[in-house]
Amino acid sequence: MRRILLKNAKEGMVLARDIYSEDGKVLIASGQKLTNSVIKRLKEFGVYDIYIVDDNTEIYIEDVITKEIKEEAFEIVNDVFSSKYINTQEITPEIKELVSKIISSLLNQKEIILNLCDIRTVGNYTLFHSLNTTVLSILIGIKLGYDFDKLMVLGMGTLLHDIGKIKIPKNILSKRGPLQEKEYEMIKMHTIVGYDILSSEYKFEQNVAEIALFHHERLDGSGYPFGKTRDEIPQMAKIVAVADVFDALVSDREFRKRLKPHMAIEYLLNSCSTHFDSYIVSKFVTFISLFQIGTPVVLNTREKGIVVHNNPKFPSRPIVRIFYDSEGKRLAFRKDIDLALNFHYYIVDVLDDLEI
Repeated sequence: MRRILLKNAKEGMVLARDIYSEDGKVLIASGQKLTNSVIKRLKEFGVYDIYIVDDNTEIYIEDVITKEIKEEAFEIVNDVFSSKYINTQEITPEIKELVSKIISSLLNQKEIILNLCDIRTVGNYTLFHSLNTTVLSILIGIKLGYDFDKLMVLGMGTLLHDIGKIKIPKNILSKRGPLQEKEYEMIKMHTIVGYDILSSEYKFEQNVAEIALFHHERLDGSGYPFGKTRDEIPQMAKIVAVADVFDALVSDREFRKRLKPHMAIEYLLNSCSTHFDSYIVSKFVTFISLFQIGTPVVLNTREKGIVVHNNPKFPSRPIVRIFYDSEGKRLAFRKDIDLALNFHYYIVDVLDDLEI
């Protein structure tokens, strides 16, 4: 399979990844042939690009958590953020069981290079962001040597780190233009509101609720709600800060287009020691695919191809299947270049699409 821009999709192409609706249900399932009406529908939902089945690439992206766990997470997050439960403690056991499943799934895998390949509509940002940030945070926790109990605290706090936003008007959260000072102050309150909800209503322990309270604090004191610095910020909140910002940057929003993963990583690295803990970021970059499988790229030789495999020990140096030579001519026989074994090759650009 490979990733293409939706505007380049054609009738007869076969979808390679499920696309989820705003409430976390499968909107269009993988394996479905595209029609003009389906393509039009995807555009209406704000889908920018899709994965299609492609025999030329012969690649498959394996999810780090199962479809069943993903859909269970979507259902729980959707219930929480829609305030379905009058007695919030009714859902607490479900949250704990879900987080336990996610942790067990991740611990059972030896080497993980994470490809964020789910196709999101603009409307289901909260569902994907809550789950992705949880997975990213737990993976950082594993790299830091957290035991299962600490991973549970980290996972529960991360899954609900934005719960305070249920008290923020939607028109402010999704505003396209610049926020007025009063609006921004209102958004900043979601950390305090989230802490109150988790500690008072859900009766979670203090260190779970503190993740919601402190995940927007920054090392140099420029964060909110209290402007705390360095050692004043709990380590788990520092972890979630990294995961939260990364996933937000690589997500399409109503008010901006997403960044490519390598650009988001560059932002985190450039912000080490001012905004983010450099040790946590150093652990984070060990399992994130800078160049996602199925992504079209350009090498320093001007050859063009598709990323077909990640190297766990060298996340920035994947295997690239070359389809075009340095002069832009289509190769009669494709070739694979393992950048981890050929250091004179390197990626200089990421393309939105590549005709193959």
